[in-house]
Amino acid sequence: MLLLSTSSLSGYGLHRIFHFAKSAGYEGIDLSIDFDSYDSSDSAYIDSLVQEVGIPVVSITAPERKLTKKQFEEIISLASSLGVTIINVHPPHRLDKEKDWFGDYLKKTDEKHGDIMINIVNAPPKTWLFIISEYGDARPETIKKITNHTALSIENVDPSSGVDLMKTFVLLGSTMQFVYLSDKNEEKSGLFPWEWNMPLESLLIKMKELGYTWHFSLAVAPESLSAGKDENIVHEHLEKAKKFLAKYFN
Repeated sequence: MLLLSTSSLSGYGLHRIFHFAKSAGYEGIDLSIDFDSYDSSDSAYIDSLVQEVGIPVVSITAPERKLTKKQFEEIISLASSLGVTIINVHPPHRLDKEKDWFGDYLKKTDEKHGDIMINIVNAPPKTWLFIISEYGDARPETIKKITNHTALSIENVDPSSGVDLMKTFVLLGSTMQFVYLSDKNEEKSGLFPWEWNMPLESLLIKMKELGYTWHFSLAVAPESLSAGKDENIVHEHLEKAKKFLAKYFN
């Protein structure tokens, strides 16, 4: 199933984003939470959009930085209210004040809410002074052991680190149950897929061979979808991405 991440069209209201996804034939929404944008966590409003537009929220993605335990619990509540069964969270950065929602607490929460699958997203391999990891021990081998569910962010893979896209996929293994589709080059990330440097075709072929049946979310920078030029968003970008993915996953 191909979803549209609301982060890909940040700058637009959720109402417009839902309609863009519907027009392009997407099967659902990946709701990216921004606690400074109140609509993104208003369950009553979001449910009204689902009913009006006729496209479901399939997954919820937590903020990448500075998540608190209280906010995490609000996301769990939002998912329950909307009937969403997938939540994707990022490992905390070393500079984030609160990290107690991660690790054991996250594992216990996942076990408590058996109807909600909590995927942990691979962290970018950033370091200070080439030694200290900015995200602690958030290697693929480590994060997959917490809830046994992971999400692959192509944007967060850095081939120069020695762990390229295909190796990240192998390390996450069968725990990988969500993929954020994008592309990147040496200078920029969040680019439109299939046009730049990441071996996406090889990845998708291998995933198909191994029987991947979970979800994809188109998660790119808004400029990669020509945000601001509404006439180009659906036909030149959203539909194009859908057709590319359909070559490998019908």
